[in-house]
Amino acid sequence: MLPTSRALLLGLALTLLTLAACGGGERTPEPVPLSGPLREMLEEVAAARGLEAPDDLMVVAVAPEDIVEVYTGLFAEKDREALQEGGALYQLLGYIEPDESYWDVTVSTAEYWVGFYSSADKTLWVVTEEEEIDVDTLSDEERLTLVHEMAHAVQDHNFGLRRSGSRIASTLDGGLAWTSVVEGDAMVSTALWQGHIFLRPAGGVEGPVLLLANMSQAQVPPQILRTLYFPYINGEIAMRNLAHRRGLEAVNALFAIPPPSTAHILHPRLLDAGWLPASVGYLLPSQTIAASLGPDWTETESGVLGEFHLANYLLGSRPGIPHPWAWGDTTGSVAAAEGWRGDAYRLFENGQERVLAVVVRFGTVVDARQFQKAHGRALARWEHTVEGPYTFVTRDDGFVVGLVEPPVHTVFFAIGTSAEVVRAALEER
Repeated sequence: MLPTSRALLLGLALTLLTLAACGGGERTPEPVPLSGPLREMLEEVAAARGLEAPDDLMVVAVAPEDIVEVYTGLFAEKDREALQEGGALYQLLGYIEPDESYWDVTVSTAEYWVGFYSSADKTLWVVTEEEEIDVDTLSDEERLTLVHEMAHAVQDHNFGLRRSGSRIASTLDGGLAWTSVVEGDAMVSTALWQGHIFLRPAGGVEGPVLLLANMSQAQVPPQILRTLYFPYINGEIAMRNLAHRRGLEAVNALFAIPPPSTAHILHPRLLDAGWLPASVGYLLPSQTIAASLGPDWTETESGVLGEFHLANYLLGSRPGIPHPWAWGDTTGSVAAAEGWRGDAYRLFENGQERVLAVVVRFGTVVDARQFQKAHGRALARWEHTVEGPYTFVTRDDGFVVGLVEPPVHTVFFAIGTSAEVVRAALEER
């Protein structure tokens, strides 16, 4: 059995729902019990959401200059090592540079967090210049961040986030879908609290500011930024949609049985349909591909990309956010992924050589061809070489993408360190 995807580990790390032991920064933060006003706020957040408030919640004020050290110090050593060693999937998809790792992503984004909740020690962390958290002196941003993190503590108390997270499939797609439930519900809880306290419509803060308030200034690749935004933007839309149609009890149920794919978040009606993605991993037989690649090649990771990551991959460094807010997407990349019905990927490595093989099942032949055309447009600015049934495209990061004409409603493609390894990964298709 393959180890849990390092890309999935990165995705879960970026939810800020840290399941590791605590570290410390230059101003060593000491958790303290919630004061009277903070306790009242927690009770209000829980009541607005119709749930029970935890009794054992602690809170910590973290100085902005300490946030990177504090946050990265929360990771267990084995998880830190896995993130430091990983990066191949995101490299091949073009999300990060060939010499970057998942740990580099974690560190580079940590300075922009404004708050998080640690499930392991039942503690809220709020980034503030103040040494203590006083409700009366908090800025609006800090207050809403605190409420959002209290919502996570309420979720944890009522549903058990560790237990809920353990139910997700160990795939990139399933992990992001679960994260979208957690963060989307926290956004809804924050909006309910705002209406309860201020008697005004929810949505007083635009966008995912609660945890990503400073991201507009971050030098983060668009692919990573979209991955960070997705649970807050699309997750909130999906949870609001579900709560409006079926009540908050239906949202509660998703903590027990999380949605299996990001398609369920992008298209919330699927949450009602009992629909499951197609299982297509058998179309990428591991032993056959490894034999085609040759001796010393090893499969190091496998999983499901999902509709979001396929759209994200096609968008590349272009602007745009996947459906339903496809801002700036004039390429048709978002629409091209909407016919997704299931996929599988396998990643093989041999020293410094690596190749990613992907199969995607679409609803119709038209959907498959639409994706193939969008994929071609996304690669149009780079050098193309046609060899028989294959088209090889060499990107400016040195990786080669291999395309073949889709048979019926199934698309195969591969990305690797050379045309030779890409052809070997595809030739049995």
